[in-house]
Amino acid sequence: MSNKKIVAIYTFFFFIPYVVSLGIVGIAYNALVLHALTWRVLVGGIVGSLGIFAVKVIAQRPILIMYRSSTRKSLKRFINFFILERNKLVISLNLLVDFALSIGSIYLVAKILPIEHILGNSIGWLVLIMMISLTLASYLEFDSLSIYTEKKK
Repeated sequence: MSNKKIVAIYTFFFFIPYVVSLGIVGIAYNALVLHALTWRVLVGGIVGSLGIFAVKVIAQRPILIMYRSSTRKSLKRFINFFILERNKLVISLNLLVDFALSIGSIYLVAKILPIEHILGNSIGWLVLIMMISLTLASYLEFDSLSIYTEKKK
């Protein structure tokens, strides 16, 4: 798998869904809690970071495949941060980054979007973007990222 293909797959399979997940955290929290900018943001950040971390755990196999297939050091370093099968320090740093980004997303959504959009269909649009992104990533290189191998006769 070429580095260009890895970047494209990583963008559609991981980066766009990650950003969309942060948007979903921010919108969901602000839709549930109208007084979003109080101490309750910490609870929203914790819940959001654990949810995003769970999504990262699911994506570990394809990320490992992309890491092993890449030949550029900068790409390997970037992908390496999101590999969670190593030590507890990396896992803790990932949770802290997710926590900070979740809180940032909550504040950003509260400041940018009016309440009508938060309570409207904005999560539906984000889910649509995520589904299109994941579909494109799967289409680009499903065979290389698949954990199933074809049996030869």
